[in-house]
Amino acid sequence: MSVPSRPLILVLHGPSGVGKDSVIARLRERTDIHRATSSNSRPMREGELQDVDYHFLSVQEFQRKIDAGDFIEYAHVYGDFKGLEWGELERPLAEGKDVLIRTDLQGARALRRLLRGAVFVLLTAESRDALRARLTARESESQESLERRLAEVDAELADAPNNDYVVENHENALEEAVDELVHIIERERFNPDRTAAGIREN
Repeated sequence: MSVPSRPLILVLHGPSGVGKDSVIARLRERTDIHRATSSNSRPMREGELQDVDYHFLSVQEFQRKIDAGDFIEYAHVYGDFKGLEWGELERPLAEGKDVLIRTDLQGARALRRLLRGAVFVLLTAESRDALRARLTARESESQESLERRLAEVDAELADAPNNDYVVENHENALEEAVDELVHIIERERFNPDRTAAGIREN
């Protein structure tokens, strides 16, 4: 008896410099996965696009959506609101589409409590030294910033056992990392032991 294909929520997180955006861009070229777009109340920065990088909202509009219960989760950070709306998951899942959430370690921890049937993937470099080299090559990191980001690496790696998969994005081997993610999606869509993707009931 064949197992039916079911859409999934893929939660991808990893330290700065590991290449999350490049991996996601290529994954979206190769699949029809829907990237869940977060909302943000800060001003749009140069080069950012409305409804692509974020849904940019006024503080008043963000507060209205909070009051309406539109957010799965949200936070108030450094004077700005950011959060993820229910509709960013519910609409594509109802259409049978997979959903990708790009987040950080704090977000991944929160989403583990809020989502059911989600697949959590930690994206890493081949080594801590390789990640240090990538961050240093940017030439935009102060020593203090570099050390802070490397401390984040240690926290991310310590969280590895809490993920379903760990994928290494090696230097100049982007396609291999994307191949692995595509295989994960295909495997989990037909995994009979995975709970149907959605929001946990309170």
